[in-house]
Amino acid sequence: MTPQELEDEAARPAPPAFAGLSPSQRAHGRRLAAIHDMYRAELAAVSELLTELRAGRGRPADLAARVSDTALARNLALFGTACGRDCALLQNHHDIEEQWMFPAVAARAGSPLAPVLERLVAEHKVIHRLIGELHDAAEALVSDPGPQAFDLCAERFDRLNRAIRSHFGYEETALEGALGAYRVPI
Repeated sequence: MTPQELEDEAARPAPPAFAGLSPSQRAHGRRLAAIHDMYRAELAAVSELLTELRAGRGRPADLAARVSDTALARNLALFGTACGRDCALLQNHHDIEEQWMFPAVAARAGSPLAPVLERLVAEHKVIHRLIGELHDAAEALVSDPGPQAFDLCAERFDRLNRAIRSHFGYEETALEGALGAYRVPI
């Protein structure tokens, strides 16, 4: 899946309807959005730093430090890859969703949510790849703080930012009913 395919709303499977949820169930289902809001705040901070750097306020090396200091980056788990790179990135947040929350939802909601969960896992893979690409671009920017390296880093951040925001919106909407109806702990 490409980042463009990730953002294709029409290609995303629709979740089943969960009619008649109580206000308490709806509130419970929206807890995932509260967790995502922490990541959105970090993305906004990096975006603000990019704006400052484009305006000539700050050093390009500040971007790599800021990206590396986010919870988004700190919460990455490392695992080896077949092609022998030092590591690949797997967000702890997605690992929790895939290893705990998604199976709990699937066990309670059954097969109607299977296409949604499969799509979310596929989107996680794209996001992991984009995080790795941003990390590489940020490291290159530290080594060579020229305009080309900055532009590449900014482009990779913008692509990741769009993908994460699109993914979070879909995930929150698609899972809200099931999380609330089945009281899946979040």
